[in-house]
Amino acid sequence: MPSEINNSATTTYQFVGSSTTETVTSNVNQITLEDVSGLVVSKTASPTTFSAGDIITYTVRITNNTGSFLTGVRIIDDLGGGNLAYVSGSASLSSTTTYPVSPSQTSPLTFALQQLNNGQSMTLTYKAQVVFDLPSSFATITNSVRAIGYTSTGTVNGSSSSRINRRGVGGLSIRKTASETEVLPRENFTYYITLTNGSDNAVADSTTTDQLPPNFVISSVELKIGTADYQTLVATDYVLSSDNLFTVPSVSGPIVTVPANGETVIAINGYFL
Repeated sequence: MPSEINNSATTTYQFVGSSTTETVTSNVNQITLEDVSGLVVSKTASPTTFSAGDIITYTVRITNNTGSFLTGVRIIDDLGGGNLAYVSGSASLSSTTTYPVSPSQTSPLTFALQQLNNGQSMTLTYKAQVVFDLPSSFATITNSVRAIGYTSTGTVNGSSSSRINRRGVGGLSIRKTASETEVLPRENFTYYITLTNGSDNAVADSTTTDQLPPNFVISSVELKIGTADYQTLVATDYVLSSDNLFTVPSVSGPIVTVPANGETVIAINGYFL
């Protein structure tokens, strides 16, 4: 069966002129490492951070690797336990063409989708709004999606989930994304660690760490500070431990800053074995 690989990043920082060190941890990024069989489902959110009332775009990709023709596919989304509300008229389905679709019900959010040949994929996209009265105690919203594929003899199932994190006011936030949501072994892709400074003061980033999956191999690392171009780091600019803990910068590495009201991006390029 396909496996879901999750990981997040952590950074420690100080505002320029301050001696106080702060620590923040990113969302959990999820990538599906595909297997040769099954109903493969991946779900991503954009953006991955939110405030009450924000609208989030969800993308659900369904791949039929079951070996059977699916006469239809049903998608069921729990909408984060009621903390999200479907935006009417926002859904579309892409396969050979893209066209609007409507849910058969919204509690739970349910779509009855088209047939799907073996080896083919389709992508469902829709929007959901974070409820305005979300209690302040909710720092994250996790919502899950189930897929049911119908064959001539029965059903096959798949599932995935996505988590978004509540934005803080001011200070530094960190988010983890990837260039792909589904990859094959040895297929190159990029992990992005984005540091966002919501204050009027620059930030000196002490260290950013990422416990990379044990089967992930780094091919290169790039750094982008503010509006500058990406620069490729050399191996001595960062540290990779024996258990795949990635740390930047190293003792001799570059100075990493996050401009006031700006972003710094660390791009880790590589593949899964």
